[in-house]
Amino acid sequence: MTPPPGTDGAWDDVPAGEPVPCANHPGHETRVRCSNCGKPICPDCMVYSAVGIKCRECARQPRSALITLKPERAVRAVLAALGAGTAVGVAYYFLLSTAGFLYFLFFLGAGIGYIVGEAVVRASGHYRGVETALIALGGTLWAFLGPPVFASLVSFGLRWDAVVFTVSRGSVTTWLVMAVAGYFAWQRNR
Repeated sequence: MTPPPGTDGAWDDVPAGEPVPCANHPGHETRVRCSNCGKPICPDCMVYSAVGIKCRECARQPRSALITLKPERAVRAVLAALGAGTAVGVAYYFLLSTAGFLYFLFFLGAGIGYIVGEAVVRASGHYRGVETALIALGGTLWAFLGPPVFASLVSFGLRWDAVVFTVSRGSVTTWLVMAVAGYFAWQRNR
């Protein structure tokens, strides 16, 4: 970036405290400089950071400073989703046989989604993003589909038609409760 006109070719040549034109907006005078590169910046160009006021170019974080989900934490999140999904899924199907109140199932579904979502958040080191939201959603689906598929495999053996029938025979209420649980798991990780 070249210095604006009126600074004699360098920003450092102007004494501190003297107004100079902004590097990006030559029509604006300023006394503020970037704490990193010393470029004069007007209020429109200022970015407040933990170490002072910076220009937009210096305020951009390097790629290495971005937070990402590390592979070992992703594996822990997947294992937590499967473990929590299995536990709450078995509990759900046990309570399903005893619950007679329809609205109770929706609260139960919200709880399932929250529990699986919280397990994924904690296992991933409190990372929240699309990756963990998808993991939590998968764990929630596992909570609803895993126990009946496992029961079908135990009862009928490894037959694809029995597994497909078991998964597809869910009522509309079951699919709605599953959607509520998926929503809560997704929101917990976003």
